[in-house]
Amino acid sequence: MSDDNRDLLRLAGEYAEQDVDLYELLGVDALTTKEDIHRAWRKRSLKYHPDKAGADFDAAKWELFERARDVLADPPARAAYDAASAAKLLRRQERQAMDQERKRFADDLEAAEQAAARARSEKTQRERAAMQEERDRLAEAQRVRDEERRRQEAAAQEVEDLAEARRRVREKKEEKSRRRQAREEMKASLGKRAPAGPSNGAVAVPGNYVVAGEGDGDAGKKYWELVCDKLRAVQAARNLQKVGATEKELQDAEKGVQDARRRIFDAEAKYQRETAAI
Repeated sequence: MSDDNRDLLRLAGEYAEQDVDLYELLGVDALTTKEDIHRAWRKRSLKYHPDKAGADFDAAKWELFERARDVLADPPARAAYDAASAAKLLRRQERQAMDQERKRFADDLEAAEQAAARARSEKTQRERAAMQEERDRLAEAQRVRDEERRRQEAAAQEVEDLAEARRRVREKKEEKSRRRQAREEMKASLGKRAPAGPSNGAVAVPGNYVVAGEGDGDAGKKYWELVCDKLRAVQAARNLQKVGATEKELQDAEKGVQDARRRIFDAEAKYQRETAAI
């Protein structure tokens, strides 16, 4: 193979690799004969000829036209150019196919990720809705329990209030009975009718009447203080009954109430004796 042929084969490979379309450059196709290649070259390159272009002559462009003519007019070089171009086109198509496949794979992957994200979002929303529904159910159940507890407490309080009212009525009756008995005993002991007394005792005693030496710790106390001691003892006994105190505690409290009433009775008797002697 001559050097010229080797150069043409090299140029054919370079042009094919550089995507230089020699057929388009000369305005021919793959079926154009060698003679038609020369005629097309003369026609297309005429305006690039040094004599025609003058100062605008482009040596590189003129050289490209000549090499295109030489490559396409030489069967081995033309065959090498066609083969290299076909191989380049095939590689390009393969790359495009690979790019399309990669793009399709990327699109499928993105679609799968989006579908998974939607599924996760829908699952999260369902779980949140279920949690909210459960919270609402628990809140409603708690509301029903609270309402029932308040109803029971109100009913228990009503029963307790009724029992307390009955106890107070009973205590008042017992207190009136004790007062009547005390008045009768004082009538019998003094031989005269006792004056009507206030609600605190059987005898009308001035509140500032000083009780001297009547009962333990009562020396120097005034009558109204004895009454206050009795009221405090009664209230303490009632409080113990409410909180469910022991039997002994209740007995001690009742004893305190009786002691307070006894001291009042003693003070009234003393006052009545003193006033009777005047």
